Amino acid sequence: MFGFGAKYENITAAEIEKEMDQGAIILDIRNDQAFASGHIKEAINIPIRNLPFNMSKLDKDKTVLVICYVGGSSRTAANILTKAGYTVKNVVGGMESYNGPLVK
Repeated sequence: MFGFGAKYENITAAEIEKEMDQGAIILDIRNDQAFASGHIKEAINIPIRNLPFNMSKLDKDKTVLVICYVGGSSRTAANILTKAGYTVKNVVGGMESYNGPLVK
């Protein structure tokens, strides 16, 4: 259990591929410029400042993997999404710890 009583699981960047193979979606909450410079294939980009207004773009029936720069902002986003009824996993270490392929 983490801040605000929201419940979400922390995962490592190494677990992303396995989670996506099981149907999870990846939500990249970095700004548009950072996302354009390189992101995980099939990631959805909703900058954290826009998240409250764009949550409906996410499928509530799928687990949402939240990733940011280094793992700080993704905790906040994970809390927001969990409170809204989403199943969420926070990627600890963010894109800084991700060693997989990126697309631009």
